[in-house]
Amino acid sequence: MADAKKTEGGMGETLKLLAYVVAWYVGNTYYNIYNKKALNLLHAHWTVAFAQLVVGIVWCIPIWITGIRKAPNLKMGDIMKLAPIGLFAACAHGGSVLAMGAGAVSFAQVVKACEPVFAALVALVITPVEIKSMLEYLMLMVIVGGVG
Repeated sequence: MADAKKTEGGMGETLKLLAYVVAWYVGNTYYNIYNKKALNLLHAHWTVAFAQLVVGIVWCIPIWITGIRKAPNLKMGDIMKLAPIGLFAACAHGGSVLAMGAGAVSFAQVVKACEPVFAALVALVITPVEIKSMLEYLMLMVIVGGVG
């Protein structure tokens, strides 16, 4: 009986994960289409990237206020530790928006596929340094190569 519940929960979790992946894929597809249209109209790539980041920040405020998601309790030391990571993440986002405006959507997909490589390199430079297993680094080649 307990095994049956584990199997049901496992299947439910698998379906939930599948739904999340499909939702991400659909959302990402529409993001790419509308982002490319916006960049073709505005020709202001950094402005679009900045506006998207601002919207993300503003989006969090009502979610925290309403309690849908618990607001982070950060001290100044925590913020200082996270600031470089946030800066690099913002730069990576700006780069992907620039790539979207610079050429075909397929080029932007290759640039976005390189983001895990960028994150892995940053993790080797910024403290706390994270050294992953060789298998994890080899998987980055599969990710980027699969898109390319």
